Amino acid sequence: EVAAEIKVPEDYEKCTVMELSRVVYEDEDIKAMADKIFDEGSYFLYMPYNEEARANLRDKLTTASANAANDWDAATFEYVLGKFDEEDFFSTSDESFDELKFYQVDEDDNFCKVLGAIDGRYYVLSFEKNGNNCGVKLVRWDRTIGFQLADYSADSIDVRTSGNASIYSQEESEAMAMEFAMKLGYEGYELVQSNTAFYACTLPKDESTIDREDFIQGVDGYNVYLGRNQNNYAMAYSSESWIMEYLDIDGSEIVYEDFPVEKFENTECIRVYVDGQGICEMKVYNPMVEVGPMNEDIVFLPFEKVDGIAQDELQAYADANSGKFKIESIQLAYGMVDDDGKKALVPVWYYFGKDALNNQSFYQQNAIVMINALDGTVITYE
Repeated sequence: EVAAEIKVPEDYEKCTVMELSRVVYEDEDIKAMADKIFDEGSYFLYMPYNEEARANLRDKLTTASANAANDWDAATFEYVLGKFDEEDFFSTSDESFDELKFYQVDEDDNFCKVLGAIDGRYYVLSFEKNGNNCGVKLVRWDRTIGFQLADYSADSIDVRTSGNASIYSQEESEAMAMEFAMKLGYEGYELVQSNTAFYACTLPKDESTIDREDFIQGVDGYNVYLGRNQNNYAMAYSSESWIMEYLDIDGSEIVYEDFPVEKFENTECIRVYVDGQGICEMKVYNPMVEVGPMNEDIVFLPFEKVDGIAQDELQAYADANSGKFKIESIQLAYGMVDDDGKKALVPVWYYFGKDALNNQSFYQQNAIVMINALDGTVITYE
């Protein structure tokens, strides 16, 4: 079913096809960002992946625990320090963790974690890179263990009955996210979307049995999504492109199984989670840097041709999914493609749809079809 509103940028013909180059974080970037983010003298290497490293961290975490901002912060320090005595809880490595640099704890990933304070609240800053992807993540200490986060629909029963617990409005949350990102040097990004956030967090006494007293959850704050902007063109928000992840009990990331990391090496995403206590989490995924315009004069494929291609794709989708979906909007916005081996921002037509079987609590905006507005190529990130 297609009954969609069509959205295009003002002066949409004035689109810049922008070449991008992938940013790969190096050792020196770790200290540079830690200096920007953390209170002076508050941060230190946080890599508890062997007995020697944990021994060096005990006194630092104990001191930090004494300055915990609230009971959940203190309980998180107590929980982690208790786990230091369990040899099989953390990954293990023979490395000597003694400086801010990337470490290879397993055969695929290189990463580094730093713990420090922002205005007195402790956060963990994580850098990670592998052959496909590169990213940085900041998460407040009280949300480093057993934390789950999801976008929630405004029509969900939780939102309608309990509202949003955050003291900050959606507009205030968006402004805080933008200001924080710019402070870290991420300029040239604009607000793409902000969604109501539902969180859950647990510090179980026994991982085999999670009691209610170990578990907190609720609607609190907003996930704010930022994307590049050029001449009124911004990246379109699609749930598949801005990746959410869960943390399991030991704090390891678990990305949604439907969207494995290696399939998204083309995307660039920034997500900032603002809850009732302020900045809770920030994820910068596969950052890029602008190289320059690739084409001064571009010619759009007539929309009738684009739509014809889209209808064929939508029919194939319907045949594969019992026809149970609805196209709710069609939007012209930036998308990222490979152009002769180069990454590029190009105008893309997004056909946003909703499956009849979608969970009504979780918010999703999925682009069922994405088509390059210049040449009619169907775009996928697989």
